[in-house]
Amino acid sequence: MAFDDANILIFTGKDCARFLDGLSSNMIDFQSNSVIDTLVLSNRAKIIAQLHLFMLNDMLISITICEDLAELKNFLNSKILSQDVIINDVSELNHVDIVYDETINDEPVATLSETTIVTINNSYSFEMYSSKLTRKLLDGNTESFTNWRVNNLIPWHGYEVSSNRNPYQCGLNYQVHENKGCFTGQEILTRMRTREKGMYKLISQNNDLIDMSKASTKGSEKSLLLQKI
Repeated sequence: MAFDDANILIFTGKDCARFLDGLSSNMIDFQSNSVIDTLVLSNRAKIIAQLHLFMLNDMLISITICEDLAELKNFLNSKILSQDVIINDVSELNHVDIVYDETINDEPVATLSETTIVTINNSYSFEMYSSKLTRKLLDGNTESFTNWRVNNLIPWHGYEVSSNRNPYQCGLNYQVHENKGCFTGQEILTRMRTREKGMYKLISQNNDLIDMSKASTKGSEKSLLLQKI
């Protein structure tokens, strides 16, 4: 399925990994061919953007999902200060498609012909390729993707994930490293975790068993709900 809401940012400069580690909720420590799923948060721990980070050809690349790309870039640029970091937006130069409900690639990041395949949390993949190439034949649609998300408990931007929520309120707990050093929004998340207050879990239930007005994602037979712990 085409995913035109994705933005592609390239980070270069000797300080770019350290720069992102200081801002993001997850640990930025690349192993060979790994993908790091993380979040950039506001001072109130609200989600500014999701970043899926990986290394390719000695460049640190982010498949980025956010409500306001200009706001994100302004936020990132304001934090660079004297660090050696350059951020380039190459979104318009690339197609991004989502591959779901198929066999997952063994390699987290793989290049096949002119396509880079980036696997996210062993669940689904993004395929990136030049916008100069003809768009691939796509057989997915919003309904089938929604039902797949519901069945696999996948929170998504514009549904569970928004700038009004923090990671613990929308099912993105795994993108917060609990033993990481300081990052924007950390104190709020630590208090929530230690006090076990204001935390939610993502669940899936049959539509005939729930109040559909409370569903965060409505599927054909089941829906997702954010349930307070």
